[in-house]
Amino acid sequence: MCNVLARAVLWCRLPACFPVITSLKSCMHMHRLIPAIIILTLLTLIDVARARDVAPMLATTPGPGNLSLVNDTAVADIYVDARDATVAQIAAKLLSEDIERVTTRKPAVKNDKAALGKTAILIGTIGKSSLIDALIESGKLDASKVRGKWESAVLTTIDNPLPNVDRAMVIAGSDRRGTAYGVFELSEQMGVSPWYWWADVTPVHQSTIAVKQETYVIGEPSVKYRGIFINDEDWGLRPWASTTFDPKFGNIGPRTYEKVFELLLRLKANYLWPAMHPAASKTKGGGGTREFGTVDENIRLADDWAIVMGASHAEPMNRDNVSWNEKTQGPWRYDRNHDAIYRFWEEWARKRGPYEATWTIGLRGIHDSPLQGPKDIPGRVKLVEEAIRDQRALLAKYVNPKVELVPQIFCPYKEVLNLYRNGLKVPDDVTLVWPDDNHGYIRQLSSTEEQARTGGSGVYYHVSYWGQPEDYLWLCTTPPALVWEEMSKAYDNDAKRVWVLNVGDIKPAEIDMEFFLKLARNVKAWDENCQMKFLTDWATRSFGPVHAAEVASVMDEYYRLNFAVKPEHILAAQLSSESKSASQRLDRFAKLVERTDALYANVPPELRDAFFETVAYPIRCSAAMNRKWLSNDASARQAAYDQIQSETEYYNQKLAGGKWRNIMSADSRNRPVYEKPDQREATTHVGWVGAADGDVSIEAEQPTRQFAQEGAAWKVIAGLGLSGDSIALLPTQVPVTGAARLEYDFTTDKHGSATVSVYCVPTHAIRDGLKVRYSVRIDGGSSSSVDLETKEFSGEWSENVLHSTAIGKTEHQITAGKHTLSLSPLDPGLLFDKIVINIAR
Repeated sequence: MCNVLARAVLWCRLPACFPVITSLKSCMHMHRLIPAIIILTLLTLIDVARARDVAPMLATTPGPGNLSLVNDTAVADIYVDARDATVAQIAAKLLSEDIERVTTRKPAVKNDKAALGKTAILIGTIGKSSLIDALIESGKLDASKVRGKWESAVLTTIDNPLPNVDRAMVIAGSDRRGTAYGVFELSEQMGVSPWYWWADVTPVHQSTIAVKQETYVIGEPSVKYRGIFINDEDWGLRPWASTTFDPKFGNIGPRTYEKVFELLLRLKANYLWPAMHPAASKTKGGGGTREFGTVDENIRLADDWAIVMGASHAEPMNRDNVSWNEKTQGPWRYDRNHDAIYRFWEEWARKRGPYEATWTIGLRGIHDSPLQGPKDIPGRVKLVEEAIRDQRALLAKYVNPKVELVPQIFCPYKEVLNLYRNGLKVPDDVTLVWPDDNHGYIRQLSSTEEQARTGGSGVYYHVSYWGQPEDYLWLCTTPPALVWEEMSKAYDNDAKRVWVLNVGDIKPAEIDMEFFLKLARNVKAWDENCQMKFLTDWATRSFGPVHAAEVASVMDEYYRLNFAVKPEHILAAQLSSESKSASQRLDRFAKLVERTDALYANVPPELRDAFFETVAYPIRCSAAMNRKWLSNDASARQAAYDQIQSETEYYNQKLAGGKWRNIMSADSRNRPVYEKPDQREATTHVGWVGAADGDVSIEAEQPTRQFAQEGAAWKVIAGLGLSGDSIALLPTQVPVTGAARLEYDFTTDKHGSATVSVYCVPTHAIRDGLKVRYSVRIDGGSSSSVDLETKEFSGEWSENVLHSTAIGKTEHQITAGKHTLSLSPLDPGLLFDKIVINIAR
């Protein structure tokens, strides 16, 4: 026990104390001997352990059966079959480097079994490694739980696997990615964060590494294709790659992509939509992004790293058309320039056909613009269907004659969704990838009939966006709680084939990106309390258990404050510095920064870069942006502007010795919100547009009574709401019957006409044909219903996404005294946040 407590008091970031913690939970009488903060930290870690893909496999103390991989006198060799997949060779090499990062001792990587020492780590893919296959055949390795599975692995210890090897740890993958995931699971459990390079998370030094004599299985993922879309990279990733990381190439190229591929595999992801943006005005790093497929080494490296390549909705046949020259190649209209566009697609089908990919089919305009073609809906539908037929013919010719076996996606983004709703036919084997509204709220999911499609469905989701009603390209402020709510809703409604996340420049979206991919890997490991559980898990691994609870708490507050209004949206949302809520908001931000700075002061020097990148910079800068526009003090506003510039300058020039020069911009697209405060009026005088108070104010997640229905239950989603949490009837695939309701008792000394405002998270109807309706009744009066569905790009929708709320209003007559308000969902997918009653005499 003393050893465990000593490790907890230090900045130990390994979950090595989990086995002991479990027994501690049943011995709470020991609280008199242990400081309260350590009790809270250790108990929090129990929940962290439950969220892991694989139980803790490292042994904390010497014991019978434990296998020592590194000790004071020896280090185990690493073996991988030279004929195994390239990614297995890469993973073995990286494991050797990871062990060196942790212990300073580097194992040798060998392809010759006879050259191995007495202890070894044997890495291989079933059916690709002769040694792994021999161990299975001899009965020494039981691979029955992973053989034939998608991206699975078994990790275990074996005695006498070879004549010259006494004991070995075996990592066997069901396929090439399964092998890599098994290797990187060991690396992470040793203390090497997936973000060791991308966020400078330095592992804690250990002199020994030992594994338990047990068997661990990494099972199949919840979502088959899980990955990211690098997008709007004009102000971060491209300038950094072009001028700092790979100036010789002068763009995002093989050297950068190799780092992206490694990050994806360490996060157990497998899928990438590559960067594809044209040049934006006034950006560093030269012209537009070099298209991925024009660089042969990019294609080869993706295959070496076993990354499945795809492309965005704007890139049919996985080819970016930004370079299309209408003067020399003709118009980008398939009805008028069929042959030229067909040849353009055919070139890519021929070139990239041999490699693992999902193929994007369909048709849109140049780059990310609307479809060019007939003006009438039937004509546009016919044109897209013609394009899809031709694209599938190319896939049959160059990828697989059985085209239904070629992974294909169709993303009904923006205007294309309207065409789909108006009868556009998509072949049954094609995966429907439903987009969100670019602000985190999924526009539509599959109907019961669509769920029967062999191609299934998926989701294209944003935590970064350039567009209406306002960009958010700077800081990443989407709460993990919202990601969980929307994506678990998608999964429950059968969207489980493809999940892709628009991460902008990757930095500073590290936290959201990891949570999204963890959720995609094991969606059932997370529930409505995911936000603090995940943040604690992440903080423990990154910064150690002693401060994990506080780090998680400040990040939770960061997401709560910025959910109400993103820092990039303050001007567009028209907040007022004169409102009481604005003053309270600034006070909360001030306290948050004070707590963050206190943590920063205690971070060991080797972790300060990581803490600055993932915690201090986003918290300080979001607070400064609020001060800049909401403070009534002119000098405070100017100081806030100056702080944003200085924090960003430090990020770009001094952080990690200049490693991230030009990665961060606090002035993307030169939007007015980034300007100096003296260039605009400081106050807009329209009042706070968040969840206001009234004669009666009730947090929706605190009902007096609640009534569920068969197959569903009321769940409080922690961290998702304007002023607290929110409450929803889950799961959403269960039809609402009318039996479910929430009741709230309240008392008022007023009488007259009562306006009941119900604040909801601004979600959309789950599928075409449904709505977003609820009803309100006070006592025995008549019920009134509201539909909160909005049309994308409408004024009402813009207000909703800028303020992160949809407000429904109903009118009732009320008398002074005690009352009961009943709130009932009429459609699935509603999230109730707050109820405000205003009574006019």
